[in-house]
Amino acid sequence: MKKFFFLLLAVGIACSTMAQRATLFPLIAGDTISTSAALDTVTKVITATAGYATLGIQVNALKVSGTITAKAYLYSSQDGVTYNLTDSATAFANSAAAQSVWFNKIDPTYVYYKVQVRNVGTIASTEVLALRFYYVLHKHD
Repeated sequence: MKKFFFLLLAVGIACSTMAQRATLFPLIAGDTISTSAALDTVTKVITATAGYATLGIQVNALKVSGTITAKAYLYSSQDGVTYNLTDSATAFANSAAAQSVWFNKIDPTYVYYKVQVRNVGTIASTEVLALRFYYVLHKHD
């Protein structure tokens, strides 16, 4: 019986600590901005429905080739269909170094948050930018 309670306590502690770590969206083939033939967009949607105190989002970008002009945007929605622009970050620098942009929301009031990275230039500019998306939702204490 003691082992059962110890196991239950260990699982509870593990779950509570995991809830505060950033979640990386699974990497898929479409997580690269490429504007060689047409303008490209990468979008991720985060659902926040359990009384969270804060939402933190980090977008990491790594230049693969070309001249980088992409920018990250944050949209919000109650129904997951109609989104409005909530924030935008400065454009990613045209640099070979890895770079990041962040969005922070205190007491997120919407159910859905859409993070979108897209080119702000024209098709004439050629760029390839590899992206990784992280987010963390912190609960009220």
